[in-house]
Amino acid sequence: MNWARRCGLLTHVANTGAWFDTYTPSSNNAGTLKDYLEDDLSTNWGGQNTYTGQNDAYEMNASFINKLYLSGPTSQFTDGDGYYRWERQLARKKARPLYPTFGSEYDIYSATNKQLWPHPSQLITGSALNCNLYLNQAGTVLATGYNFFVNGYCEASCYTPEQRVRFPEGDVAIAEAVTQMKENVVTLTPNSSLDNITLKTNKTYSYTAEFRDTEHPVVLLEMASGGKLSVTTEHPMINGEGRLVTAQTLKVGDELIKVDGSRDAIVKAEHTKYFGKVYNLRPATDDRVSNILVAEGYLVGSSLFQNDEVGYINRIILHKQVPQAVIP
Repeated sequence: MNWARRCGLLTHVANTGAWFDTYTPSSNNAGTLKDYLEDDLSTNWGGQNTYTGQNDAYEMNASFINKLYLSGPTSQFTDGDGYYRWERQLARKKARPLYPTFGSEYDIYSATNKQLWPHPSQLITGSALNCNLYLNQAGTVLATGYNFFVNGYCEASCYTPEQRVRFPEGDVAIAEAVTQMKENVVTLTPNSSLDNITLKTNKTYSYTAEFRDTEHPVVLLEMASGGKLSVTTEHPMINGEGRLVTAQTLKVGDELIKVDGSRDAIVKAEHTKYFGKVYNLRPATDDRVSNILVAEGYLVGSSLFQNDEVGYINRIILHKQVPQAVIP
């Protein structure tokens, strides 16, 4: 998003003074929040050759802040190029920020649409700005002669496709569940605790799936019982203490909780890469406990905790005996 914002500003905004006033006060007493338009919806409804796309009406700072952060007070600064820039507190940063995916056509599902990539150097802080797009991920084949479009904003998901999640009819591979768009999923009941785990059938609110195959950092977990899980590093997991933690923090000797309430020690935690699509889902309920799912027989968090509830990562959520008032 930093790259897309900067390319849009330097390529399509006339100058640093070409801002419009939102009349919303900044949280750091830097006046009212100022934003820039990369283009005009009335003349470019499809977002052709723009870096932020049309979904946010080309409002560049608003698009930037909302893709990277949860809602909250917004500060305003001047960036190194002299443009107004918005920021929010680090605690409000999304665990899984949204990032733009580019294609050569407006319709991502068109048979002739080609995926386009920024140069890989743009992932490295301090690299010279390169606003070109390429036909390959290595950045060696320039997309000369192609228009480009933001085909959507992606959120890195969680499960590799073969991982089985509990549904009313049994355990189903997450990729198959997404294909079938299963309407119900099995979750914990809101009053479940470590010493009283009970399940319910819940409505499925949404599925998350990657548009295209990409590389993801994953953690391969093997447990003493022989159980296995393969999830992305930020996947919310329930450890043996009833805490919600990210998969990347788990190590050999830690425990996971099985659906029957028993603990299962981790005997292998391998950090590796997976190339392909990853998936996740979220139940329709909003309370934290009923957003605990069952994957490969273990208790794990839904996509709720990766976005709206990121602040609850590493919090106790399954200790009934802990008064709600003292849980941070």
